[in-house]
Amino acid sequence: MKTAFITGATGFIGANLTRELLARNLNVNIIARTTSNMWRFQDIKGKIKVHNVDILEEKKLTSVVKQIKPDYIFHLAAYGAYPRIQTNEKKILQTNIIGTYNMLKAALDLPYSCFINTGTSSEYGIKNKPMKESDLLEPNMTYGVAKAAATMLCQYFARVHKKPIVTLRPFSVYGYYEERFRLVPDIILNCIKGNDVELTRGEQKRDFIFIEDMIEAYIKAIENPSIKGLVLNVGSGNDISVKEVAKMIHKMVNSKNRLIFGKKKKEPFETDVCWRADISKIRKALHWKPKTNLQEGLKKTIGWFRKNKRLYN
Repeated sequence: MKTAFITGATGFIGANLTRELLARNLNVNIIARTTSNMWRFQDIKGKIKVHNVDILEEKKLTSVVKQIKPDYIFHLAAYGAYPRIQTNEKKILQTNIIGTYNMLKAALDLPYSCFINTGTSSEYGIKNKPMKESDLLEPNMTYGVAKAAATMLCQYFARVHKKPIVTLRPFSVYGYYEERFRLVPDIILNCIKGNDVELTRGEQKRDFIFIEDMIEAYIKAIENPSIKGLVLNVGSGNDISVKEVAKMIHKMVNSKNRLIFGKKKKEPFETDVCWRADISKIRKALHWKPKTNLQEGLKKTIGWFRKNKRLYN
């Protein structure tokens, strides 16, 4: 049985990845702070091994990693991805840069098969065309700066230490177990309950990628260890405005509530010009492409939220 080690497992993407690895009969180990909210794991608590350690606790982290000796390492721990609520800049830098360094160092002497770092499209900053991995990184927020530094750290370790490390760079992932305050869950839950939804003008663009497709990218990455050192975009290859997505969800839920555009302020790092992944590199490197279009993904997500709305009470 292969062993997986996951940082950031208690988050949205991490929880879905944990479930997929369990379904594939891997021995799954996660780290979590004693204060971490484990609500996404209530039905699988007995199937995973939880190690209470913070990614900034270098010695303790190293001890845990060496004890586990994982075959696959999935690094998703992050802070700052939700800029409206995660605003401590020092913590953003520490978690994303020092935390990533600690994880790389902790596993340096281990013969793992694959280490997958999770980046973000925020590393690019605003571009006026589809974003390529070879583009100059011009992040326009501290989180993007920190994640770009983490990506470069991973590339450095892959190159200098000859380690099988790859970075997946997700765009706007949505789906099961997403935080309730995020765009898609917020609209879905309010539409289900019949509450009006306050939104920005909705002109900003995003490249939405369904959680099942995101998780498949992780799986394909561990199946192709020859990709060490690469950075790969994970997106749909298309962008769409927030307003269009909101209207799609509203129509699919068939709700009588109102979508009130213009009530919230658009964030300065958002753009209405272009926010779209060029996915030609991941198609070639991993033979991966998204299987779920936005309409299908939203339908699945709405169905899941209807069935599991008790988790969001």
